[in-house]
Amino acid sequence: MIAGVSVRAGVEESESLLICGKVITLDAESRIAEAIAIRGDRIVAVGARRDIEARGRFDRIVETDGVIIPGFNDTHAHMDTEGLRGHFPSLAGARSISDVLARIEQLARDKSRGEWIITMPVGEPPFFYGGPLTLDERRMPTRCELDRAAPDNPVCILPPSSYWGLIPCFAAVNSEALTRLGIDRSTQPRIPGIEIMRDEGGEPTGIFVERNYPDAMQLDLLAGLPRITSMDRRRGIIAAMRTYHSHGITSIYEGHGCASEIIDAYRGLRQQERLSMRVAAVVSPTWSSLDDAERQMKGWLAHARGSGLGDPFLRISGIYINYGGEPAVGSLAMSDPGNLGWSCYVRQANDPETFEKLCLLAARYDLRVHTVVIDKLHEIVPILQRIDAQHGISSKRWVLEHISVARMDDLAALRCLGVGVTLIPEFHLCKAGGRFVNLSDEECALVAPTVQLAQLGVPVSAGTDNSPVNPLASMRAMMTRRQRTTGRILGASSRASAELALRCLTVNGAWLTFEEGKKGAICVGNYADLAVLSDDPLTTPPEDLENISCRATLVAGRFVHGSADDIGGG
Repeated sequence: MIAGVSVRAGVEESESLLICGKVITLDAESRIAEAIAIRGDRIVAVGARRDIEARGRFDRIVETDGVIIPGFNDTHAHMDTEGLRGHFPSLAGARSISDVLARIEQLARDKSRGEWIITMPVGEPPFFYGGPLTLDERRMPTRCELDRAAPDNPVCILPPSSYWGLIPCFAAVNSEALTRLGIDRSTQPRIPGIEIMRDEGGEPTGIFVERNYPDAMQLDLLAGLPRITSMDRRRGIIAAMRTYHSHGITSIYEGHGCASEIIDAYRGLRQQERLSMRVAAVVSPTWSSLDDAERQMKGWLAHARGSGLGDPFLRISGIYINYGGEPAVGSLAMSDPGNLGWSCYVRQANDPETFEKLCLLAARYDLRVHTVVIDKLHEIVPILQRIDAQHGISSKRWVLEHISVARMDDLAALRCLGVGVTLIPEFHLCKAGGRFVNLSDEECALVAPTVQLAQLGVPVSAGTDNSPVNPLASMRAMMTRRQRTTGRILGASSRASAELALRCLTVNGAWLTFEEGKKGAICVGNYADLAVLSDDPLTTPPEDLENISCRATLVAGRFVHGSADDIGGG
């Protein structure tokens, strides 16, 4: 049923822009409208076209045969990481070691003697599945082979982030790079799960392998590589914003934490008025002890208390505290917090006792906590319950992320604790869902449990985790729950409806930033953050969702991707 017109009170008769077409409002009544009127950065009228046009003249009327939805809110984005994909030369399309060496040789021609040559991983982006298995030889090039391609330069073929693909991850370096990195026959990795491949004489072959998730090779063997500069990160964010906008994304949430270097890059872009994405970031802290953590929470982290500080385009709120983790990784990361590699956050390692003590401190100083859960929800819930008994966190909007397997009683406890959840459905259900194919149907139904959380009334949203960027892949995963390699449906009873999946990727994320009355649904008074899609995501078969294109994206009433002409405007 077409919605009747609703108009913001006190608005002048003339509106700046009227967009006409099918409008999926995702408001409380799930109305379908015919038109949206925008003035400045706000939606001022939604409803039937004739009713809105009768109110006055418009600076421009745009008609589209596309479908208008609220802009996507990627609530676990890693957008800055996307920008780094273009920072290093690509090896995409290489099918053999000779192809790889030809690329390296070509790059060496444009480098000065002694200058680093650093490339993206072997394999096809964006996931780099299989890595060297995609080459005819089914292995990485050795240091000797790389020496022949670039005899006067140190060379490193980077390992992919395990967030992009799947472990194991491979890197390769030449002899000069081994020397500069300080790696010889006596070197042993400092982090378990990382291996230096050696020849029969015990000498490094130049090939490194990692079997950790998340990956940490760049903290260990590759710590001596040239650092990504602040300017590089800003350029990468600008490029990444274009990519994210091209998929209809208007807001992102970086709940996994942002190091000070990343926050500063966003701050610089905001100060230059070059930030077209609404960015909400959680602080990734660097402390050396519990006493140091308390000093920081009591002192300089005051800006992240409660709902935080910022403006509609950049807001900082809360801190990330990791549960678990490899101690060697945490020790290396905290000793050199500027060594981020692909990551936007500083790695932590906290045993359960330390995690609880840190969370108690955060609760005392009104700092809401975010943590990645994976399969540890049953361990974390009792900790949160004890903290709530002492400090009352139910109104503080703490957030748990990356839930994989869960139990119903733990999910129900989250409702009582006032805790929100961000899910990564494409990762846990599709890409890495092979870990769960041997579970029972009942257990599979509680992997990335969108439906159950929604039914319990737990605030639940979804993010892409930058793997892939397209939110419609996450929507497809929630609706089909189909594992990538086996085709197994991981809990058919938990397949989300199209509307629930779309809400998790749009409206529901506003809860994380205390903006339910400002953004999300297409409602009068909300920000004019919209995506114009080629087809209706509510009626498109789930397996075809990723064929939908985004014709245009508007943030604050301004086109940041496409234009009025691209959606059929006149």
